Amino acid sequence: MSADERPAGTPRRLRIGHAGPLPPAPSGIADYAAELLPALADHVDVELYVPPRLPAPAGELARRFPVRPLAELGPRAAAGEVDLPLYQVGNHPRFHGAVYRALLEAPGVVVLHEHVLHHMVREITLVAGDPAGYVEEMGYAYGRAGRALARRAVDTGVPLDPWSHPLFERAVDAALGVIVHSEATRRRVLASRPGARVRVVPHHLSVGAGGDAEEAGGDAEEAGGEAEEAGGPEAARAAARRRLGLDPDALLVGTFGHQNRAKRLPVLLRAFARLRADRRRAGQAEPRLAVVGDVDRRIADELGGAGLGDGVNRVGRVDDLGRFLDWMRAVDVAVNLRWPTGGETSGTMIRLLGLGRPLVVTDAGAFAEIPDGCAAKVPPDEREEDLLAAYLGLLAGDPGLRREMGEAARRHAAEHHALAASARGYADFLHEIDVARRAGELALPGPPVPPLVPWPDDDLLTDLVASLAADAADLGVGSDQGELLEPLAEAIVELDLDAAGRQGGRGGSR
Repeated sequence: MSADERPAGTPRRLRIGHAGPLPPAPSGIADYAAELLPALADHVDVELYVPPRLPAPAGELARRFPVRPLAELGPRAAAGEVDLPLYQVGNHPRFHGAVYRALLEAPGVVVLHEHVLHHMVREITLVAGDPAGYVEEMGYAYGRAGRALARRAVDTGVPLDPWSHPLFERAVDAALGVIVHSEATRRRVLASRPGARVRVVPHHLSVGAGGDAEEAGGDAEEAGGEAEEAGGPEAARAAARRRLGLDPDALLVGTFGHQNRAKRLPVLLRAFARLRADRRRAGQAEPRLAVVGDVDRRIADELGGAGLGDGVNRVGRVDDLGRFLDWMRAVDVAVNLRWPTGGETSGTMIRLLGLGRPLVVTDAGAFAEIPDGCAAKVPPDEREEDLLAAYLGLLAGDPGLRREMGEAARRHAAEHHALAASARGYADFLHEIDVARRAGELALPGPPVPPLVPWPDDDLLTDLVASLAADAADLGVGSDQGELLEPLAEAIVELDLDAAGRQGGRGGSR
């Protein structure tokens, strides 16, 4: 659809101010945006606004789009020189702290790459020497209980659980519209902010990454792409192994990206050790595991002490995109675990699907939304290691099943994660927001909405119930633990502490 074919009420091409990291900044969201922007520019005009202390975009992005400091975005939007700011918001303080602050000053459309922003907010307030700012953020999102929890964390030095206090609320309140990549994140945002305008635009698939990364990886990518066209994923696998100098016949399991606690590497190491032992007992060749990405220092010792010897190839970070994709093409099975999850959608997972690699993922959040035939799913509970080991054994012994899963994954990625479709989804939503804003149909940033508004100081019933809830949270009780919460709720009713709700008071709406 051309700009002239847009719905009535969008008489001219929108001018979008994009705010967020871009290559060569070492950020997955930077790579994501670099892939998206050229396709989005088919529908809207784009200017790039660079956060402070981050490198300016390089390569084709710098040649194609105007580049300005982030500090200019608010004034230019206020002057009508930018129709809508577009903010890429993630949870890393270096890449997104300034973007988050800019959003609060100049409302626009927010791409919420994950709903847990607590780590970033804590870093730009408490860790940066502003404990009062951290308390205020917690109070804004979670009322008096949140403020009390934050003060306790500041006083004791014991951090709060970020997964229970995601702190996306202020960003959503300041946004004119919100783009997310999964239904799970959309539901979580609407659970706290039911009036928000939230649109799911699937994370796109691309095996190019814009800017210098694309130029650096072009030759290898082109070679792999030709192999895939000529003989499918198996031919691409063989060609990638030749380029990487890998055994053409060895069974190779791979995991990709920065390995932190949430990526569950220790669980994978134990399950992989079981796979190797099983195949050794059966007289079969032992598989190898490739860990492609940085390993957090807190789990590096577990990697070294897993007792797997040369069975693990610790590849490390691969900056060359073509070589990184070759490692993906080379594996027989990929494992992408994530727990706890903050609502993020893994770009690595989308690429693996698009390359037709058999995949094992965590059955939670956005990962659970992959169709069953495209990936094996393990629950993030006491069955995790056993099921992961079972799936690895099943896939290791059944090449036909691996091919079937890989083909299903490729079809799903082609149908649901096409770059052009994602860019069109962005453009359509941006136009809808612009039309609604010009018609006065958007409520610009206002106060928090129930159930998270603070309650009056004299509302003792709500105060007591909130204190009980805060204490339960301190003890690690989550909202999904009904066996613990139901007796507490029954006690509240028996003691008549829910009277405020039955009397129609504000506390009852919480």
